Amino acid sequence: MAISDNRQKVMPSDADRNINNGIAAPLAYKEAVRLMNPQNHTLKGQVDDKYMYSMESKDNKVHGWISSDQRVGFWMITPSDEFRACGPVKQDLTSHVGPTVLSVSPSFLIKHTIYY
Repeated sequence: MAISDNRQKVMPSDADRNINNGIAAPLAYKEAVRLMNPQNHTLKGQVDDKYMYSMESKDNKVHGWISSDQRVGFWMITPSDEFRACGPVKQDLTSHVGPTVLSVSPSFLIKHTIYY
């Protein structure tokens, strides 16, 4: 997942966040988990939550998912900020596990999820 040139991360799968089967351990709030036995073992012990991938509205021009194996990606491009509320330093969610890409506006939420 990439939200900027210097904020890119190998993401856990949705199944890696499952607290019901011991693959992940719950933390202080429901969005955060510690990855105990993820499919990608380099992520073991890391904490994952959707707020780690938020950014200020002024910086949120493009974010999405990339792949090094299949050379494929998809992006949410924001050509202007006129629909945004609360000013340029408001934090908004971008992409998170799923793979999920969000576009948030004051009146609606668009959620795009790709399954393959």
